Amino acid sequence: MVRIQDHIAKIAWTLADKVLLLCYGFVNIMQNNALPPHELGLYTLCNALHTFIFALSDGFVLQSIIVKGAHKELRGSVTRFAVFWHIALVMGISGGIFSFQEAFAWFLREPRLKLVAAYLPLLCFLALPRTLCLKYLIRDVQMREVFVVNVAWIGSMTGVTIWLLVHHALVSFEAMAIIAASGMGTSSIVALWITRRQIFFATVERIHPREFWSIGMYQGTAALLGNLIRQLDVAGIQYFFGAATVGVYQAAKTLFRFFDEAFNAIISLVYPATMRFVYEKRFEELRSMLSKMLSFSLAAILVIVAVAQAGGAEYAISHLLSRKYAAAVGYFCLLLWAAPAMPCVALSPVMVAFGEMRRFLLYIVGAMIVGMTMLATIGILHMEALVPLGIVAYTVVLGIWIFAAVQSYLHIPMRMLFRVIPDTMHFLRRWLKKP
Repeated sequence: MVRIQDHIAKIAWTLADKVLLLCYGFVNIMQNNALPPHELGLYTLCNALHTFIFALSDGFVLQSIIVKGAHKELRGSVTRFAVFWHIALVMGISGGIFSFQEAFAWFLREPRLKLVAAYLPLLCFLALPRTLCLKYLIRDVQMREVFVVNVAWIGSMTGVTIWLLVHHALVSFEAMAIIAASGMGTSSIVALWITRRQIFFATVERIHPREFWSIGMYQGTAALLGNLIRQLDVAGIQYFFGAATVGVYQAAKTLFRFFDEAFNAIISLVYPATMRFVYEKRFEELRSMLSKMLSFSLAAILVIVAVAQAGGAEYAISHLLSRKYAAAVGYFCLLLWAAPAMPCVALSPVMVAFGEMRRFLLYIVGAMIVGMTMLATIGILHMEALVPLGIVAYTVVLGIWIFAAVQSYLHIPMRMLFRVIPDTMHFLRRWLKKP
């Protein structure tokens, strides 16, 4: 039997890694306040393209390192495929954008996007070793080493940010590109050193190319479609409203990232437990775990949304962001309407555990179409104040469908969604009785 206490250290390092990312959110706020909205918008577009490209490579290529990692005799063959195609895919797409920078800038109606296209291949090149090596660390469940790599990444970016702020030089897209390059380069060097004995090309057995591509087909397609709305919504906003609006929207998304990282942490803990419970057919324990996650997270979110809509968001954002980002208050309040659906989206590992990847992919396709249609409608009608509704619609629709699917597998009683109340009362009674 797998016991949680046997894995406390790994869980602790995973949580520490998420806390590290959350802490960097405050550095993001400092960066946002220093930048004009137009410059922040340009960097946001660059970062969105960067994230989208690596999400594709992660789904289509790098997942093979983990999926086939248990077969030690195949590791050399998998490494050769992964390294070659990771470099080819990432540099091919970023190089293509650079080659067509004139058309890229013309299509999105922003001349300075040619500069974004010029920096993109460099940032992608610096990030290649980091993203590759992290997969080997995750394969071998070396969560402390993952944390160290991310400390190098975030620590170097924080240091460069402070240096630029002290010298009043953090005023442009180019400055943000330097910050990103320092983080990617430093963490890539650290990651290569840590994994120097894990990456090898000699092999006992070979993996067929068809098998290699079949590993990441569903996950790669899901990453492609899901990130079209989650990352590249800013491209649509740029097309209809310009880089300044993208910058203000990104300021709101930076604050909303706290929800994203919190649920990424939840998924990272729920995923392995879900896979184990389904494999061992311990469905009652799975229902109990998932109902607790849903109930407590929904209760916390509803309290936060109520406080934010009652004026808490305006008060907090006015103290965190400069006046030039005042419009971010409205965007943040709209983004909050996606938060109640996020616990349902966090149930996606259940669909994976039950082998429903095709169904999950169809849900992503449907939700993406809804989100993109919403964003296009807002743009055509010039309803600038409603630009967050694209990602809100995507998240809500996807959450509802995933919850309905999980209900069909596990039949979680609806009353268990309110268990936060009796569970909390029981905890308080036990705590008060302690001497």
